[in-house]
Amino acid sequence: MEIGIIKRGAIGDVVRTTSILHPLKKKFPDSKICWITDSSAIPMIEHHPLVDEIQPFGDQSKLRDLEFDLLISLDDEEEACKLASKITSKKLVGAYMDQERRSYTDSKWFDMGLISKYGKSKADELKAKNTKNFHEHMHEMLGLDSEICRPTIKIPAKDMNFAYDFAYEHDLHPDDIIVGINTGAGGRWPLKKWGEDQTIELIDMLIEDGLKVILFGGPEEKERNANIVRCSSEKLIDAGNNNSLLEFAALINLCSVLVTSDSLALHLGVATGKHIVALFGPTSSTEIHLFGRGIKIAPQMECLCCYLKKECGVAPNCMDSISVDSVYEATHKAVEDAKKDHCF
Repeated sequence: MEIGIIKRGAIGDVVRTTSILHPLKKKFPDSKICWITDSSAIPMIEHHPLVDEIQPFGDQSKLRDLEFDLLISLDDEEEACKLASKITSKKLVGAYMDQERRSYTDSKWFDMGLISKYGKSKADELKAKNTKNFHEHMHEMLGLDSEICRPTIKIPAKDMNFAYDFAYEHDLHPDDIIVGINTGAGGRWPLKKWGEDQTIELIDMLIEDGLKVILFGGPEEKERNANIVRCSSEKLIDAGNNNSLLEFAALINLCSVLVTSDSLALHLGVATGKHIVALFGPTSSTEIHLFGRGIKIAPQMECLCCYLKKECGVAPNCMDSISVDSVYEATHKAVEDAKKDHCF
């Protein structure tokens, strides 16, 4: 059986979508899975043992010649919907183009999205009232009846060796309880970041407690992280901002605990089995599944899950309303849970 998956990005969404691979293979044991994605996201799936083929979302003429028994279309952007409609498939599940209009097969997941048949206002209302995580929605939409699986990635040896060299350089050992901090949010969703001052205060408190702390961030957090390093304890370890995706994943894998905003780091932390303290504000905490290894923190505000990207008239905003003490306490709870992993 030939199965096609269209899932381009964001990269963190590609990572969490890997959770459907094991259930699909269980339901269709003789299947071959082809994943169509953006070139930037390929490193997250190119080494995955359950992905048989990867096609970059680029040469549309080549992609239109593909044929599948089942096509799973999970992106609602117009170009992805057009492609889903042009690819030959015996069965299509997800988003597609209905003449000149984006549409989708029966799905409560897309009911809450930008192409909802109910319109944006009702879609936002449904999203705010949603009680199911992303994986539950995927299982329902795809008719998967097996147990929900944790997202997974395969980190190649060369990237793991990069992380081991980093650990050696910074005197990090396998028995250490290492806390990763990733409170930025990149340029697309700046309102998801937690404040610099709060981050600095938390880092200093954790280091004072004797914990080893690594600061993470991507290229868009370079200036922010430089300021955090400058104002924090000299014992703070800076992971840098120019690591490749797989190097970034390998460095996160060094950690026992990860304190993170709703970002790529969160999804990588879930995929690598870290104990997570996840901070939420403008995006839905309900949609995120931590698989029994995490704590979600969000302030008590009626305007949460607004999905605003760049402007907010509330002061302090939702993320800045998350107290340092609440994150500190949750981090120590995660540390205690992580210590149990070290007891054999």
